Amino acid sequence: MRERDVYITGIGSYSPGSPVPFDQIEDVLGRITDAPPKLLRRIDRMRPVMKELLGIEFSHYALDPSTRQTTETNVSMCVKSAHKALEQAQLSTDQIDLIVYAGILYDCMCPPSSVLVQDALNIPYCAEMSIHSNCTAIYKAMQVAADLVANGRYQNALVVTSQLSSSFLRSEYFNQTVLTEEQVILRWFLSDGAGAFVVSADNPPVRGLKIIDTYLESVGMGIEPTMRMRIGAENSIIPEFYAKGLHHLTQDIKTVSKLGPDLFEKGIHTMIEKTGLDVTAVKCFFANIPTRHLMDLTVKNLRRDWKEDLPFYTRLANRGYQGAPAILIALDEYMRETELQEGDRLVSFVTESSKWMHAGFILDYCQA
Repeated sequence: MRERDVYITGIGSYSPGSPVPFDQIEDVLGRITDAPPKLLRRIDRMRPVMKELLGIEFSHYALDPSTRQTTETNVSMCVKSAHKALEQAQLSTDQIDLIVYAGILYDCMCPPSSVLVQDALNIPYCAEMSIHSNCTAIYKAMQVAADLVANGRYQNALVVTSQLSSSFLRSEYFNQTVLTEEQVILRWFLSDGAGAFVVSADNPPVRGLKIIDTYLESVGMGIEPTMRMRIGAENSIIPEFYAKGLHHLTQDIKTVSKLGPDLFEKGIHTMIEKTGLDVTAVKCFFANIPTRHLMDLTVKNLRRDWKEDLPFYTRLANRGYQGAPAILIALDEYMRETELQEGDRLVSFVTESSKWMHAGFILDYCQA
């Protein structure tokens, strides 16, 4: 039971560079030219199929399109999002007493990104922590920040997240001789971006989103990871893991397609049961899904189970997927474009396929 009400009083997001249409993605990331001949032929055949299946209209990359050198870091994108969130919350950096960084990617293994963001924001003293996860990271950070602010330990928490996917999607990054089809497909739907939000206690001075509840659950016991990058203490001999392509991000797309829809639907129903959510009262449901095909399937099934006119935010699947920041980029966009009324309820749910974790949140809009 929370001792104080808590609110999201500011949201900010950042998408680097100009939008890159799907047909130009490989021009920016660099063409795959040294893969085995069989895979090169497959890439040409897959390209139009993936364009239709994924439904992605554009992506954003923190890359110079000519040199393919990075133009941002995870920290710099976090900082840009954080300034927007703080401005909306009408807070200065010296009023932040907790920073939570949430994401799967870091600019360096050590020190943690949370203290690098603190340093970049010129905050001399605050508590900080980092949460290591992918799609569910921001939901986990919301729960941690909300509970710590609600119980009085902190007054204002800044949550930041970023994903610089392009750094490991560039053609130069790969050992192309051992590339797989699944690794090539990831280049067509992952993207760069960042987001931030401020959590404050009691009545906010500005309009905000009251955090009604959060939901976390891991359900992947006994299931092999289906998204992974094997760089780490287990694989630390650089020439060896490069030769084997262990530094490549990979996803078992067939298993994700087989297990994902069913686990996603079961997870949502579990969240509803545990939180007591009345789906008929939802103003907008943010199904955090990265492809149009899976989004369309999920929306169809949930409308069948709940109500035909249940409103969904589906534009998450029309752009390259930014991982942990994706939901904040979508929420920021929705809040800027939508005229909300007191008590309007916004709900989100996501399944992270790396080891099958579920997460969600329930927010109510409130005027100052």
